[in-house]
Amino acid sequence: MFACCLLLVGGCHHIGIESKSLQRTLHLQQQRAEEITGHLCRAIEANNFDSIWHYTQKDKSILFYIYSGNQLVFWSNAWLSPSERTRELVYNQWHFEQWDNAQGVCYRKQLGNLQVVVVVPIKYNYLVTNTLLHNSFIAPFYGDEQWQLTPYHSTDNSLPVYSYDGAYLFSLVGAEVAVASKGLSHAIENFSYYSILAEDQQEQSSAKFKLRMYYVITGVLIGLLLFVAILSLVKYRGFRRMRLGGKFQMVLTPLVLVILLSIFMLSTEHIRHIFIETQQLRLTKKAHYVQMALQNMYFWDMDLSSANTAALNIDLRDMSFAYETDIHVYDLHGRLIGSSAPQLFEYGLLPKHLAPEPFFGDNTSMVQYENLGNVRHLSAYTEFINGNYTKIGYIALPRFISQSEMTAHVENFMVKLLPLYISLLLVSILVVWVISHMITSSLSMVSAQLKKNRKGGNNQHIDYAYSDEVGEIVMHYNQMMDALAESTERLASSEREMAWRTMARQVAHEINNPLTPMKLTLQQLQRTKGSERFDAYFDRSTQLLIDQIDNLSHIAQSFSSFAKMPEVNPTELDVAAKLTSFITMMRNNPSNIPIRYVGPDNGVMAIADAEQITQVFTNIVRNAFQAMEGRPDSDIIIILKNANKKTIELEGLNPDKQWIKISFSDNGPGIPLEMQEKVFVPNFTTKNTGAGLGMPISKNIVEGSGGKICFQTSEKGTTFFVYLQKK
Repeated sequence: MFACCLLLVGGCHHIGIESKSLQRTLHLQQQRAEEITGHLCRAIEANNFDSIWHYTQKDKSILFYIYSGNQLVFWSNAWLSPSERTRELVYNQWHFEQWDNAQGVCYRKQLGNLQVVVVVPIKYNYLVTNTLLHNSFIAPFYGDEQWQLTPYHSTDNSLPVYSYDGAYLFSLVGAEVAVASKGLSHAIENFSYYSILAEDQQEQSSAKFKLRMYYVITGVLIGLLLFVAILSLVKYRGFRRMRLGGKFQMVLTPLVLVILLSIFMLSTEHIRHIFIETQQLRLTKKAHYVQMALQNMYFWDMDLSSANTAALNIDLRDMSFAYETDIHVYDLHGRLIGSSAPQLFEYGLLPKHLAPEPFFGDNTSMVQYENLGNVRHLSAYTEFINGNYTKIGYIALPRFISQSEMTAHVENFMVKLLPLYISLLLVSILVVWVISHMITSSLSMVSAQLKKNRKGGNNQHIDYAYSDEVGEIVMHYNQMMDALAESTERLASSEREMAWRTMARQVAHEINNPLTPMKLTLQQLQRTKGSERFDAYFDRSTQLLIDQIDNLSHIAQSFSSFAKMPEVNPTELDVAAKLTSFITMMRNNPSNIPIRYVGPDNGVMAIADAEQITQVFTNIVRNAFQAMEGRPDSDIIIILKNANKKTIELEGLNPDKQWIKISFSDNGPGIPLEMQEKVFVPNFTTKNTGAGLGMPISKNIVEGSGGKICFQTSEKGTTFFVYLQKK
């Protein structure tokens, strides 16, 4: 009991909210209707029929009727079915009224001998209802279909609705006391409205099953494409880092999919439009055939009246079976005279006057959409003429194109069309993949060839047989390679010539340095010849000449070594053993500079030239001795260890190989900034003696073994690093 009370209170609260919303909408409709009525009355007084039609069509949800006495002379819409019950006429005041097929509020205004009736329909009130034809609220009103409108508000769960001026109009009654509508479709024999009045029979057809299957296939295919796209984006961490082929596929595949879906939707809409046009054409032809048949049957009739109704109903009934359509006949005043299905009018499903468009318009033969409740249907209109081609009435042929019929027609079309579109989608994906692969493979070939090219190398042409954009790139590339080869040859020749000139100047300079003291010594010997000092000076002079000759010999040997630049022959050797042997020998240096070593004594295998690697160590250590000459606390530290991953990345070494690192550190004054770039340049030296070829030769030996030599320097000392590939 308590739960029932809560349910009742909750229902009333919900109805109360909806009634307020309905009341606000109703007030706006009333004010709008009164505004249009004012314009309408002025148009009637001016006898301006065009303006009357114009004003009454401004708002299709407000209906207008004009009576001359009891005769209906104008109506703005033909779906409201007035009740035959007599009622008290109320003027200049909004009040509730109930028609055969609707409930709403009405406003009457007397204008001379004319009566203007304004109707705001709120809710349908059909006796025959089902899933398509039901008593819903009429736009712009909304609410529960089970709620009823009643002029009484004595029940406990009814909520009153008032006019904008405060007058009571009707009450909104909850579903628990609503009177259920009865389905009476079995009592109505008709053709045009059969699909809407008969009970729905939805059967699973093979077309629907195939359509669902194709939808599933399409959905799975699109889902797979989306999944692959997401994986690609995750793999490459965004669209910008994706490979060019992936970008082509990522852009073109959705574009093709959108195009195919758009064409499919347009095709479906087109076939739907063609179906409706076909129905309109068939209905027009039927109307023409019915017109000719009725012309022959009523050849001599000059007008139609209620006296013709009985016989006309029988004739129309027979014709409806012949043409498989309902037929309605109206007189020249637009009033219903006969019908093949009079029950439609008796139950208030249809109004008893003609649609205003063919009656008040210039075109009496037309096909238009009309509404039965919220469901649209087609109706064809033509003139009822006698043997003299005199118009004596109007003929109406309705044709309800059921949604299920149209849907079945479109589905049959889609079943035939979808396999083609799925095939086109698959072929398009394959074509996109092939085209992107062709484009990217050509570019990959060019890229691979560019990676192989290097300065001074044998740069080959790329063979590409097509004359597309990639072909133009390849053509320009081949031309560039030819120009580069020619330029390289000229540059090499120029560099060789410049090198020989530089070498000649350096040789001349180096030879000229010892020649000057030798010349001076010989001149002094000539001057002291025959004197007492000759013997003593001779001994000193000969020693000086010998030293200078040795210096010339050393210079010649250095230039000879650099000129020969013996080919490096890298082999596997124990670098630790070589290094410890070298350090043992160098510890007995004349300068008595200590050499400390950190690392294993043997067992470190690496790739280097066994004969020339010691020369590298000698050149580095000898430069350190010369840099620290005369400095107190001089010290050299040599460290041998494996290079870590960070060092390999920092020095730009091949990360796929293992490396050893040998560092030679001294605490000398360091290398000045302006000289650091010339350390490995031939003929550069900071000493008074030497040809400046030791470090260039060392670099050639290390790099020829596949390694790298570099240095770091500061005011506190210099460290040379030698990197060799570990075996």
